[in-house]
Amino acid sequence: MSTVAPDAIPLLERRRTLAEVLIVFAVATLATAALYHVGQSVGFIHRNLHACVALVFLVLPQIMLRRRGNIERYGFTTEPLRLNLIVATVAVVAILPIFAVGFWALVRVACDHWPRMVPGSCAHALHPMWRMPADFFPWQIPAQLVVVALPEELFFRGYVQGRLEEAFPPSRTFLGARIGWAWLVAAALFALGHYLVTFEPQMLTRFFPGLVFGWMFARTRSILPGTIFHAACNLIMAILGASLLS
Repeated sequence: MSTVAPDAIPLLERRRTLAEVLIVFAVATLATAALYHVGQSVGFIHRNLHACVALVFLVLPQIMLRRRGNIERYGFTTEPLRLNLIVATVAVVAILPIFAVGFWALVRVACDHWPRMVPGSCAHALHPMWRMPADFFPWQIPAQLVVVALPEELFFRGYVQGRLEEAFPPSRTFLGARIGWAWLVAAALFALGHYLVTFEPQMLTRFFPGLVFGWMFARTRSILPGTIFHAACNLIMAILGASLLS
């Protein structure tokens, strides 16, 4: 990493920006948690949970960023398209196979030593039958892209990371991307938000893919590559879950 001199930002402005982001994050998390738990008993919300949550993550950034000008400044753009597609493709090809093998190995180790911690049948994990989850085609792929990945990337990378970068400018360069505290905090809030909805400890591991999504945003200044890779991660997790755990 090489050091990049940050711009001078008044302390009061930094505090106001941080307070704004944390308040909006709290509102989004409370709304998502309420929808998740109400959906356990209300059929309509349960059937349309992802769409309801998507509205929260799409609408809040639009409201907060409207007065700040063009939302394209916060990554809601396909440009630079060639770079975006290259970054997304490299991530899918290079990272997902390693992740899939690592996930399978971890489940095997857990089944050997801590079978009660495995959220499924160890018989399937030890003798996997590779299969697609129900409704994988044709609905899962566009649903993951448009209803799950896009809203979360707009909120956590475009709004949260983008606004925090204005208050805490990136101070280092890593693999062509300017990163700093905003990158780390956005990934931490991404993981914390998932945990506070379900209170499942494994949700905190979302911090690590959050770092990858955040680097993609910092490298391209677009949420497009993160959206593609985010959806691909969710899809491979669905395949692994159906093949190893169900």
